[in-house]
Amino acid sequence: MSHKLHCLRTIRGQLMLGFGGILLLNLISAFIIYGTLQHFRYRAQATIDYATRVRELSLELKNNFLLARKAEDILLDNWQLKKVSPAIQNAINNQENYLNQARQNLSAIQTLQKQNSDIEAELTILQSLFTNYESAFQGTAKRIIAHDEGYQLHQQLQILINQFVNDRTLARNRTIESLLWTAIAEQQKYFQTNKQGSPTDLRASLDQLETALKAHQSKTPIHTLAQDYTTTLDTLLLLEQQVLFNQIVAENINKEIDHIIEVIGQKSKTQAEQARLGLIQTANYTRIGLLITVITALALTLWVSLWLGKTIVQPLTQLTDVSEHIAKGSLEETLNFSASNEFGIVATALNKMLIQLRETLADLEDRVRERTQALEAKTESLEITLKKLRFSQANYHQLINNLQAGVIIYDPRGNMMMANLAASELLDISSESLSLYSSPEARVTFVDESGATLPPQEHPCQQVLTTQVPLHNYVMGIHRQRPLDSIWTLVNAFPAFDDQNHLTQVVVLLLDITDRKLAEEQLRYRALHDALTGLPNRTLLTERLDHAIQRVKRYPDSLFAVLFIDLDRFKVINDSLGHLVGDQLLIYIANTLKRHVRSSDTVARLGGDEFVILLENLTSPHEVVQVIERIEKDIKKPIQLMNKTLFTSASIGIALSSPEYGTGEDILRDADNAMYRAKGNNLTSYELFNVEMRQTMLEVFELETSLRQALEQQQFILHYQPIVSATSLELLGFEALVRWVHPEKGLISPGKFIPLAEETGLIIPLSEWIFQEACSQMAQWCADFRMASSLKMSINIAAYHFQSPQFLEKIDQILTETQLLGKNLKLEITESLLIKNTDRFLSLVPQLQQRQIEISLDDFGTGYSSLNYLKRFPINTLKIDKSFVDGLDYQKNQADVSIIEAIIHIAQSLGMDVVAEGVETDRQRQQLQQLGCEAIQGYLMSPPLTSEKAREFINRQLSVTSDQSHT
Repeated sequence: MSHKLHCLRTIRGQLMLGFGGILLLNLISAFIIYGTLQHFRYRAQATIDYATRVRELSLELKNNFLLARKAEDILLDNWQLKKVSPAIQNAINNQENYLNQARQNLSAIQTLQKQNSDIEAELTILQSLFTNYESAFQGTAKRIIAHDEGYQLHQQLQILINQFVNDRTLARNRTIESLLWTAIAEQQKYFQTNKQGSPTDLRASLDQLETALKAHQSKTPIHTLAQDYTTTLDTLLLLEQQVLFNQIVAENINKEIDHIIEVIGQKSKTQAEQARLGLIQTANYTRIGLLITVITALALTLWVSLWLGKTIVQPLTQLTDVSEHIAKGSLEETLNFSASNEFGIVATALNKMLIQLRETLADLEDRVRERTQALEAKTESLEITLKKLRFSQANYHQLINNLQAGVIIYDPRGNMMMANLAASELLDISSESLSLYSSPEARVTFVDESGATLPPQEHPCQQVLTTQVPLHNYVMGIHRQRPLDSIWTLVNAFPAFDDQNHLTQVVVLLLDITDRKLAEEQLRYRALHDALTGLPNRTLLTERLDHAIQRVKRYPDSLFAVLFIDLDRFKVINDSLGHLVGDQLLIYIANTLKRHVRSSDTVARLGGDEFVILLENLTSPHEVVQVIERIEKDIKKPIQLMNKTLFTSASIGIALSSPEYGTGEDILRDADNAMYRAKGNNLTSYELFNVEMRQTMLEVFELETSLRQALEQQQFILHYQPIVSATSLELLGFEALVRWVHPEKGLISPGKFIPLAEETGLIIPLSEWIFQEACSQMAQWCADFRMASSLKMSINIAAYHFQSPQFLEKIDQILTETQLLGKNLKLEITESLLIKNTDRFLSLVPQLQQRQIEISLDDFGTGYSSLNYLKRFPINTLKIDKSFVDGLDYQKNQADVSIIEAIIHIAQSLGMDVVAEGVETDRQRQQLQQLGCEAIQGYLMSPPLTSEKAREFINRQLSVTSDQSHT
């Protein structure tokens, strides 16, 4: 409680109390006025809504009632005009609909009347009148519907006329006929004039007709019909009187209803107007109350302001006066009032502060005196230090200017602060001119290693300013103002920071590396170009092929071609005329190829006599053919080099671009394969690569891989084909034939894998395996069968194997391991091997003869068939090729017979044995026997056999030999 009282004593508490009371009073007044206004507005609006709704319903009720009365008039008009029943029924339905709508309006007004009882009496009368009107209308409608006498009168009158015409007795009575037609005329007059005719005249005509019928004294049907017609007419007249009465009653009710509806509408209008006037009056009262509230709030605010002014302004004035004295430097003034509020607290604190300020000021004056003396001493020391600094700075500038590297120093905004003499020389700007530029970039152009101009943000200084990280060993070119005067520099740039780690400057060092850069470019040129011809080498060609392939992938419609060119007979020229002539020929071919291509194309040398041309931006493959034809025509011309005339040609492989190529090596490989195909084709000197070549190449590659695995996994087996005597069919020996049993492809023919083995060098391990296996098998048979010691195992020798330096050594090793005698071994060689390795053969034959190993010349007659070779070389056996033996089956093929006969005579004259290969028919055997052939080999005797089957063949031969000996 005491704390709250203390707060009220403060200025803050008093301000809050005064202005809070004013605010609270205004809020309460505003709330009361607003609530009152809203209450009256709600009541007035409800009254207006009620009156408006009642008036709207009254108008709708009046309108629906008028429509019902209109429908009633239409009903009576139709009835009086004696129209047919559907029109009358339609009018009744319309009136009932309008009455129902009026009844709904009346019910809605009665519902609203519960909120206000001002029109209760009128609504009660209106309800009663409405009910009476409904009853009267319904009675009239029922009578009209139930007694359609007008329609009946017409029917009865028509029947009466028909009966009169049919009754001959009456038809002769002119009086009755005249009265009947008079009655018809009166009826027509009555109905056609819409009740303007007199029913009395019609009744009189009917009475006269009835009297005349009675006087006739005949009981005919017409008499009865006349009576019925009279009765119907009476009923019609009575109904007309009732309808007329109901119309009078309905008109009176209608007038009362209209009057009451007008009264209800007028009362509703009056209530709405009263509500509006009440709302206006309430608004006037509210404005007056609001004005009184505002005046009261202003009066309270004025009183509070005067009270607060007395409480706050006077102490504030004293505080202001003392503050002005303090600002002028006078610290002698003090505040002499005391109070328990904030001003009292401020006055006490200000007095204490004045005392402290006086004491502090005196102490500060003493310190200033001492500091002034110390500053004078430091000023003398600083002057000495500045002299030393000027001397050091002069030495620093001299040191920088004497550096071989260029030095440029920039401020943090990228403006040049200084540059040494080396930098001005590198930039080709004099020292005097250099000082005029804030940046040397204004006079020179910087480029990167690729030659592209560096944008300003990538200049060394800007990079360091941006990243605040040193830049090391950055190679940059400088294009100076003088034409063709550019240098390469090695740039190092680093930032300098102060003690607060703020960037103060950027130092850029430039070292001239132009000579080193030129040397690097020369090395790069040498690395990418052929030293002899100066053409791009394989590395540069592959790069350009990769770029061309990427361009095709981006633009599938573009086309390029690769020509792989290999010179024919270059090795002969090089070996015979020397490498100097060969080099000059390569240079000549290089220049020739460059003459026939565009500058955008590439001519490259891969090595040796292989060249490649890359033709880019072609429009059609026909352009490639045109280039090839020009090149071929030029190359085939006689070439004059070093006083010699040379002739050469080229084999060209072509590969066209395709999005399927992934690298330059892929298309280069295909062009190479096409070139080899062209080299083997005698019909043309160039070949276009196709998918079949690639498939063949893949098959060869897979076969090579499988061939290497076959050697490791021992997938090879040997078959042995017997060689027998042509006369006695005695077994003389076997020829070992290698077979490859592939685990997936089955048996593979030697014609497929032997050339591949020779090409890949696998023929040597394969031949050694064949030697080892055949010799082991022959040694086994010699051990098992006595007669086998005279048999010979013929083994085919491959050229690569024969040329091996270890050939004879390997044979000795195998014979030793298998314990087979040399006399049981026969080596089969071809004519081509003999001719190409003459010296090698002549050196080996004596050593083979020492081991009793015989030599057989295979396929004689299909190659060179030189008699000179037969005379020079010690060959033991000639084998006649199957192609000649096949001709023995044809009597007219005398040429083959003559050739075989000649071969046999030559061999016999030279002391050689003869073996005919491929004997398949007995006719062939007999002819060969007659021609003097000693031995035969072929399917007639036996196909190539496995080791087990060959063993069985030997057993059979032993049995035959034994039987012949016993015989």
